[in-house]
Amino acid sequence: MLGDDVTATQPAPINLETPTRRGDVIAAVLCLLAGLLGYFVVVPAAVYVPAKFAGTANSPAFLPNVMFVILAVLGAAYLVLSLIARHRAAAEGRVSPSDWALAGGTALICIGYVAAIHAVGMTLASALAVAATIYYFGERRPMVIASIALILPMLLWYFFVKIAHILFPTPWLGIIEWLEAALEAGAGLV
Repeated sequence: MLGDDVTATQPAPINLETPTRRGDVIAAVLCLLAGLLGYFVVVPAAVYVPAKFAGTANSPAFLPNVMFVILAVLGAAYLVLSLIARHRAAAEGRVSPSDWALAGGTALICIGYVAAIHAVGMTLASALAVAATIYYFGERRPMVIASIALILPMLLWYFFVKIAHILFPTPWLGIIEWLEAALEAGAGLV
């Protein structure tokens, strides 16, 4: 009987997208820490301030410091308000482990995408990431996955490189450049 009472008082599970008071507290702490870290670590390490401008409004560090102070003050206010609201609110449900696993897998795909951009280039990395994401979220038809994973990155590449003249990052492995050179050489033979 004791086990039945415990499950009856626990709140129902919630979706990962559901705003929670617990999430507000975490976001407030992150904002406060980012403001403090920026003010005490990032600006002193990254902004060179000549001696004649130190401590003045003309200092290159003045505006970044002001922005980090504002972030820290607003983060502290957000934290206080979030803690008060969490204390007054009813108990909130927890997110199911399967939702966290889905979010974690998506994060791993994103991390792999960023790494692949540097290794094989933006176009090929985009094709691989699109294919992995489509497959991860349940699509199993190879023609659908392949067509979307090939057409979308190639259209983006064509727009950015050929129309807008915005160059993509140079990859460690020049696979796309090798393919372009091979196509040009093949066209020259015909």
